[in-house]
Amino acid sequence: MQFSKKWIGATLAAVLMGGLLAGCSSGNENASNAKSSESAVPSGTASPGEKQENKSPIKITWFVDQDYYKKNWDPENNLLDKMITDDTGISIDFTSGNSDKLSAIIASGDIPDVITLDKGSPQRGVLEKSGLVSPLDELIKQHDPDFLVPKSMQDWFRNPDGHFYGFASFFWAKESFQPGDRIRSNQGLYARQDIMDQLGIKAEDFNTKEGLVSALHKVKESGTKYNGFTVTPAYFESWIIGNFFGAPREDSQGNLIDRERTPEMLEAYKFLNRLYREGLMPEDSQTLDKNQIQEKVTNGAVFAFTNRTIDWSALYQADPKAVFVHVGPVAGDSGSKQYVDPVSSSGWTLSMINSKTKYPDRIIKLFNYLSTEEMSLNVNYGPKGAAWNYDENGKVKLTDEFNTLNAEDANKAKLKYGNGTLQWLINWLPIQRTTPATSTEDARIKEESTIYFADFTYDMLPFESITPLGGTEEGGINAKIEEQRKKQRAKMILAKSEADIEKFFNEEIQREEKLGYQKLYDYQNKQFQEAKKALGMTFAWPANQKK
Repeated sequence: MQFSKKWIGATLAAVLMGGLLAGCSSGNENASNAKSSESAVPSGTASPGEKQENKSPIKITWFVDQDYYKKNWDPENNLLDKMITDDTGISIDFTSGNSDKLSAIIASGDIPDVITLDKGSPQRGVLEKSGLVSPLDELIKQHDPDFLVPKSMQDWFRNPDGHFYGFASFFWAKESFQPGDRIRSNQGLYARQDIMDQLGIKAEDFNTKEGLVSALHKVKESGTKYNGFTVTPAYFESWIIGNFFGAPREDSQGNLIDRERTPEMLEAYKFLNRLYREGLMPEDSQTLDKNQIQEKVTNGAVFAFTNRTIDWSALYQADPKAVFVHVGPVAGDSGSKQYVDPVSSSGWTLSMINSKTKYPDRIIKLFNYLSTEEMSLNVNYGPKGAAWNYDENGKVKLTDEFNTLNAEDANKAKLKYGNGTLQWLINWLPIQRTTPATSTEDARIKEESTIYFADFTYDMLPFESITPLGGTEEGGINAKIEEQRKKQRAKMILAKSEADIEKFFNEEIQREEKLGYQKLYDYQNKQFQEAKKALGMTFAWPANQKK
C-alpha cells in the first residue's frame, strides 16, 4: 500500500502539534501498565549466529539518517560483513542522508526495509503513527520470542498505543548493570602533566578557583613554548564549569530548574570572564569549534581543557611525555557537590523495521543477533579471532595483525575488519567491561580519567525528555532561545567588566521572556514530571534524593 504525500504531511502535522512522543518519554497509561509486567532480561544471552536457522541469501535495504555515514557491503574483503552474511545469510544495501531526505522517503510511502534515525527526530512519530513501521514487540512475539530487549528501553520508547517501534543504540539499561558498571561522561578537567611538573603545579591546585587561576598564571607567565607555539593556558566550556559549581536541575518541590538561569551559572560566566580578562583564556575560545581546538591540542599548544572528546593521542605518539591527566574538578563558592553530565542514557539512534518488508522474520532475528553482547564487541573491534580474543581475565586482547594494520593505516583496518562501521544496535556496557588492558601510558591515563569523572555523574535519563521536537511551537521557541544564548554566552565571557556580565545575564532573561520562555518551560517541566513518573521517581536530582 502506498501512502500519499498529502496524507503523510497531514500525519506529520498532527504528530507534531499533538505532541506524540514528545521528548521520547513514556509518561502514559500504557507505559505505566507495561512497567508492572514481568521485566525483560537484556538482550545478549545467545552467541552471535547461534539461532540463525534460515541462512538463505537475501539482501535488505537500510537507510541511515546520518549524512556522514558511508558503507558499502563487502563480504569478500570486509571480515565483519563476511561474518554477518555467513551467520545470517543477509547482505545489506546501505544508503544515508539528512533529515530532508528521510522526510522525502517517508512522503513517498516506499521506505527501505530498515530505517535508522536520531531518537529525537520528529520523523520518528510520523513513522510510528503512519503504520509504515512495525511494532518491534509484535515482531519479536511472532518471529523471535528469545529476543529479550531491556525493559527500560521498551518503556522509554513506548508509544501511547502501547508498542515500541525501535531499538536504540548506546542505550544504558540500568537493569543490566553489573557491579563496577558506571555511565561515563564526556565532560571533565584535564591538564598537561609534563608542563605541571616543569612549573611545580599540583593536581589539587585545580580543586579551587584561586588554585586554578594561580596554576594558569604560572603557565602564562612562564611563556612556555612547545613545537614553536606559545602554550595557551585554558580552553574551558561554560556549562561544564557551571556543573562543577553545582548548578542544580531540580528544585526542592521536584520542579525542573533551568540551570542556565541559576546563580551557579552566573558565577561560572564571571569566572570564565576573569580568565579571559587576565589573559588565561583567549578570545577564540568562543569561536573555535572542537576540531580546531583539537588541532591546537595535537600541536601541543594547549595546557588545560574541559571536553573529554578532544583526543591527545597524536600528541602522545609524537611525545610520550605529553599526556593530559584529570584534575579538579574546581569547586564553586557555594561548596555544592560537583557534577558532570553523563553521556545520553537513552542512547543515540533508533532502528525501525518496515511494516511491508518481505523479510520481517529475518530482520528481527538480525536485530537480535546484532544486539548480543559479543556482537557488540565484534562491531566495535572487528570479528573475534581475527581482530581480538578474550584474555585470561575476560578482557579483550587485540590481535597483533589488527594492531599492526591499524597503526599503519586506520582506514585500511576499517575496510578489512569493519571495526566501528555498524554501530546502529550496539550496547556499550559489554565493551566497557572488557576494555583491553592498557598498553600505552596515554591509554591508561584516559581509562583512569573515565573512571574518575564517572563518579561525578548522575542519572540524567529524566532530563533527556525535555527537549521539544522540531516543528512544534515549543521547538521553535527553544531554537530561538538557544541561538540567542550562544551569542550571549560569548558576550558575557568576553565582557569588559564583571558588572557587565550581570547586566547581560539579566537582559538575556528579559529577552527570553518575550520569545515565549514560559510556554517552553511549562512544556519542559511537564515532560520532566511525566518522565519521572514513568521511571518511578519522585526526585531526579541527587541532592533531592537524599532528603
